[in-house]
Amino acid sequence: MNSAFATFILFSAAALLLVLPLLPALFELRRKTDAEPLSVIQAYAGEIRHFAGGFRKFIDGLQQPLLECATQGTTATGTLRDGDEYLLLGRSDQAAFEAVGTTSGATCSSVVAAGVDLALPSGLTFLKELYAGGRFLGGEDTTYRAILGDKAVHLQRASKVMRWAHASGSFQVDRDCDLYGRISSDIEMSLQPGCIFQRLNAPRIAMGSMDTVPTQSEGMESESIAREPVSDQTRRRRLIEGDWEIQPGELVEENIVTRGSLHIGAGARILGSVKSNGPLLLDSGVVVEGSLIGAATMHIGPSCQINGPVIAEHEMFIRSGSQCGTPHRPTTVSAPLIEVEEGSLFFGTLWAREQGRVVLRP
Repeated sequence: MNSAFATFILFSAAALLLVLPLLPALFELRRKTDAEPLSVIQAYAGEIRHFAGGFRKFIDGLQQPLLECATQGTTATGTLRDGDEYLLLGRSDQAAFEAVGTTSGATCSSVVAAGVDLALPSGLTFLKELYAGGRFLGGEDTTYRAILGDKAVHLQRASKVMRWAHASGSFQVDRDCDLYGRISSDIEMSLQPGCIFQRLNAPRIAMGSMDTVPTQSEGMESESIAREPVSDQTRRRRLIEGDWEIQPGELVEENIVTRGSLHIGAGARILGSVKSNGPLLLDSGVVVEGSLIGAATMHIGPSCQINGPVIAEHEMFIRSGSQCGTPHRPTTVSAPLIEVEEGSLFFGTLWAREQGRVVLRP
């Protein structure tokens, strides 16, 4: 082999080594496959009841033996196809738990399904999902992986839900409970002070007792329905370059956008939407017919009414008596951190992307 040919081989090999890492980029430049949209399962991404729906399909295979247990007042155990053990409860007395070793303070590693009203002892830990075909009353200081209730669900003090919970009936949560993941109800939900939450959804969410209703809600809703709605696109927009203050009792018929902070005085009424790029403060009794958007911290004073979406990029504080959405106009309230006083009311979704907390009113 002469020296010229050897030199050619050497340079050819070096050029190949340089080009090889670039081949995927060259193919992509021509074919552009990465420009296609990602495949996203929309039910998983947006539907808060996605996991509950999946577990309901899973539990359908146990409905017949569960019905037999409920008819005979017995319990049964077995193994599912995926290897998980299950426990079927056809009665709701202490003996039913003692018979399978599930007593106060114990850990249950089985999927549990109850065909009757169920009242649990305190201090249990459930490592798998729990299904209640009747009314469900959880014991105090109990930890759940997930709960699916076909009727009312009531969690007693200091309980924890680690992944998700859904009730076809009402969902009542006592003090000092931690609700992680997706919590939903088809009717209504109430959380007592000391509760921590992330994502809640129900036609009606009360902070405090179920009968918590701001005094202004019925009148405001009837007035909103009677008035012909006007979209934000048809309203004039007022852009304020710096900080701004809306005077107490002032009526504003425009969409408001501020580059700085915004302070809305007590009793003011905004018929459009509001966006602030700085801190946003609402005094008591403020009404916003549209959305309320803040790029910084948001403080919503007592007895305010917001009918559109409420979104803050930082902390959000909502005081007692305030209401977001109406029964006919459910909405979304979202921020990384949310502090809500008892006595406030929501219709739709309350989403604390990091953590939400229910606190006592002053």
